[in-house]
Amino acid sequence: MKKIALLFLSLIVTNSLALSPYVGSYQLYADTKMGNLQIGSAVLKLEMSGSEFTFTTEAKTESLWKALYDYSRSEKSTGNETDGQVINKYFSVIEKIKDEVKKDYELTIVTDKNYALSSTGEEFEIKPGLLVDPLSVYLALSNDMLNNPDQLEFTYQVVDQNGVKYLKFIVDGHEKISINAREIDTIRVRCEELELALNLSVNDNYQPVRIHKVNGKTEFTMLLIEFRG
Repeated sequence: MKKIALLFLSLIVTNSLALSPYVGSYQLYADTKMGNLQIGSAVLKLEMSGSEFTFTTEAKTESLWKALYDYSRSEKSTGNETDGQVINKYFSVIEKIKDEVKKDYELTIVTDKNYALSSTGEEFEIKPGLLVDPLSVYLALSNDMLNNPDQLEFTYQVVDQNGVKYLKFIVDGHEKISINAREIDTIRVRCEELELALNLSVNDNYQPVRIHKVNGKTEFTMLLIEFRG
C-alpha cells in the first residue's frame, strides 16, 4: 500500500485554456481472498482562483473494513497554470495506517531556481524545466493530453520525499467503460514504474473514470461515482 496514494489521484477536468474547478467522488475496490470488495472512498477537489490552483484529496477505508485495513491519506497541491502548463509550488501529505503515521511531510518547489525543499530538511536539485509533485502530475497529464491529443508518450519530473525521478505515461489504446448504465469512451494510459493504469474520458477533457493500481500482491480499482463541475 506504499504507493496507494497514486490511486487517489486526480479526477482531472481541464480545457485547452484553463483548468476547471470540480469535486469528484470515487469508490475504491480491492481484490482480496474474499473477492473483489468495495473497501473505501475518496473525494478529490480542484479549486481555482484566476490561474492559481489548489488540488486536494481525502481518501479513507470505510468503517466496516477498518479491521481488515485501516487507511487514510490527505494530500494538498498548489501552484498555477501558465501558458497551458501546470507549475507546482507546494505539496503536503499525511498518510496513516491504523494509528501509525506513515508519511507526514511538505515540499516547497522553487522551479525558477531548480530546487525543491522538504520539511524534513532535505533539498533536492532539479533539472531545468517543469517539476510537479505526486498529485499535480495528473493535472499536467490531463492538460498535455488535451492540448496534444496525438501524442503517445508523456514524461514528467516528479518530486516526493525521496527525491526527484522521471515518470513515463504511455497511451495504450481506446476502451469502453460502463458506469451507471452509461457507456464512456476512454483512452487507456499506463505508467509501468507505478504499476498504474488510467482510463480517461475522451469526451470529458480526459477526466479519469477508472484507475487500476497494483501494490505487491493486491490489485486496487477506483471507479468514478459522482462528479460536480
